[in-house]
Amino acid sequence: MKADRIDNTVYSLHDVWFSYKTPPVLEDITLLIKKGKFYGLIGPNGSGKTTLLDLLAATARPEKGTIFFKDKLISTYQKKELACMLALVPQDFTLGFDYTVFDVVLMGRHPHIPRFSNPSPEDLALVDDALEIMDITVLRNRPVTDLSGGEKQRVVVARALAQNTDVVILDEATSNLDIRHTIEIMRIFYKRVTQKEITVIAAIHDLNLAASFCDELIVLKDNKVAATGPVVEVLTQQLVKETFGVDSHVSLHPETQTPRIEYEFKRKLN
Repeated sequence: MKADRIDNTVYSLHDVWFSYKTPPVLEDITLLIKKGKFYGLIGPNGSGKTTLLDLLAATARPEKGTIFFKDKLISTYQKKELACMLALVPQDFTLGFDYTVFDVVLMGRHPHIPRFSNPSPEDLALVDDALEIMDITVLRNRPVTDLSGGEKQRVVVARALAQNTDVVILDEATSNLDIRHTIEIMRIFYKRVTQKEITVIAAIHDLNLAASFCDELIVLKDNKVAATGPVVEVLTQQLVKETFGVDSHVSLHPETQTPRIEYEFKRKLN
């Protein structure tokens, strides 16, 4: 069986189902994800966003259906082979040992380093670049266990940057960060999408953030794909109401022509 390779398809999912017990967490998921685009994954809590990202990262396997990554079933890749092609930035990051920030970021290079070999000058340069990009060079010798939640998250993002893959999966990767660092990280990945044609799939709660940086949206509701397509076509008042149960006004930003959402807050008098 061959993947449905249309143009530069990175992922091809067909009739994918997954459950931890019952009922299913995801059902009948069929998607095409292409190279060189920034995908926003949105939906209510419990709609299956993290589970879908786990399937795309091959940390979970579907009960039914097929997932092709590039030209092969994702289940046929070796872990190290896959880690050279895709990076995952989780929402929560914990380590039980006092690794330094440098050590953790260097972990992103491990899939690329031959067994029993030391990091090459290129590996070390990529680590240094990632530390600088994330503005954490000053923390390089600090144990990660001594860092704040936001600082740890920036370290994990730096690890993914050092991994230097052409696919990056972000699972609410900016949820522990202030707005400045959130926007900086989104800009970093947006720049890599536009300049290096990597593919980013990001679970995002902030719809305005998704509208500002994403090319396309994947909307999950009731454990199914409710909509998918270009942001300007998908992100409508009707979708916000039907998906999140919230009244809103959606307009286009006068300069960027991206959707801008204003929520209607109604106060009821007793």
